[in-house]
Amino acid sequence: MPNQPRVSSQPRLLLDTRDVIFELADDIVPKLDGDGVQKRDTRDTGLPMWTAPVFGRGRAVGKKWTAQLNITIVSAEMPDVQDGDQVIPRDLEALPWVSEQNGKTRSGVAFKASALEVVAGPTAMKAAA
Repeated sequence: MPNQPRVSSQPRLLLDTRDVIFELADDIVPKLDGDGVQKRDTRDTGLPMWTAPVFGRGRAVGKKWTAQLNITIVSAEMPDVQDGDQVIPRDLEALPWVSEQNGKTRSGVAFKASALEVVAGPTAMKAAA
């Protein structure tokens, strides 16, 4: 079964976003491999992957923060979201990673979601009209 997604044995690290405001910071684009081909989620779904640059703002009392991050959206279609829309990432999870290249170890956290739901902004206004 060559094109079947693998089942991941790693636990999902789902994030609580109740006290976070997310805003799309730029256009969503296909996530491409080194050959310019759109990547697919081979771990779980087999669906195309999209990169959504967002601003995040934590608003819990005593724990306020801001950050710009990229969220990989795994979806058959590109999310219908515009720059500046306030969004909620669905099923947002953290994916810790480690990579070794040229004798140097790098690590970080990637973010993945199943969708972006628009809660405010131009796209939400069009839908309400």
